[in-house]
Amino acid sequence: MVGRTPLDAPERQQEVFAAVLGVLAEVGYARFNMDLVAGRARASKASLYQRWPSKARLITDALKANLPELAQPDEGTFAEDVRQILLAWGEPMPFDTAGIFLGLLEGSRQDADLACLREEHVDRAYTEHLRVAVDRAKARGELPERLDADVLITALISTFVLRSEEQGVIEGIVDGLLRPLIGTFRAK
Repeated sequence: MVGRTPLDAPERQQEVFAAVLGVLAEVGYARFNMDLVAGRARASKASLYQRWPSKARLITDALKANLPELAQPDEGTFAEDVRQILLAWGEPMPFDTAGIFLGLLEGSRQDADLACLREEHVDRAYTEHLRVAVDRAKARGELPERLDADVLITALISTFVLRSEEQGVIEGIVDGLLRPLIGTFRAK
């Protein structure tokens, strides 16, 4: 009998993480369970629990392992910085981004551990680059100082994720939303 590749081997771990994200996107957080992941990843439920004591930790590790790598763009305008960030997020993604996002929202309302882990390890990775872009735009006078950066960042992320399957979503956000809004603001 040939032994199985251990779960801590990088290629095996990525198989498990792909199964995790696929299950989360398909069934949501409430119906997500280790049995579904074990079946899809061809792993034992016991070995999953041995490595990840909760579904919140397993999901968080899967998300962390699949975060896009981003360089901080500095294109000279807020709209172009946002375009570059969204383009990096939109690189061919083998997962159902909207399904994962909705599963995380659902789970974060039900599970305080997931909400905390998500905020600490995942949210910051996505918001950090946008926050820098907002701060630069404020310094250049493109955005008003009183603008609530958290609301703007949430709106950008939510719109991108929920419409990520649509053709031209990035152009719609940048050219159809941001440029007209920024064009109406004049520094005083």
